[in-house]
Amino acid sequence: MTATRPNSSPLTVLLVDDEPPVVKIAVRMLAPLGCEILTATCGADALALYAALGRPIDLLLTDLHMPIMNGRALAMALRSMQPGLKVLYFTGRSDELFAELTELEPHEAFIDKPVTAAAICQAVSLHLFGTLAPPGAASSRSQQAHGASV
Repeated sequence: MTATRPNSSPLTVLLVDDEPPVVKIAVRMLAPLGCEILTATCGADALALYAALGRPIDLLLTDLHMPIMNGRALAMALRSMQPGLKVLYFTGRSDELFAELTELEPHEAFIDKPVTAAAICQAVSLHLFGTLAPPGAASSRSQQAHGASV
């Protein structure tokens, strides 16, 4: 199963988390989607990666709480260059997310850590396509059965 645009190029996800082991596991968990996954371990690196890419991305999947530049500040910075960018916050502290703000911006969602492979793939697909599986992809019980979590 590959998540693609109408022109058949893979969708691009920018994954940002300040914990390298989380990034590594999340990349493996997202592999079944077939997206191009770019990774960074801080906001500054993510911004540099985006600038060097020279084209829009489809989704920012970012930890909310990171040193120096948090996920919200990163999303705002990227949206200044790409308005309407979809953002999925990947956080172990959603209680703090809603203590700081009462609602998410348009095109924003969150998923709590720890998360299973099936849950993160479904969250990404739901946020990008409005369905639990990318268009044209058959739902797989084996994907839903993955027990790994981040």
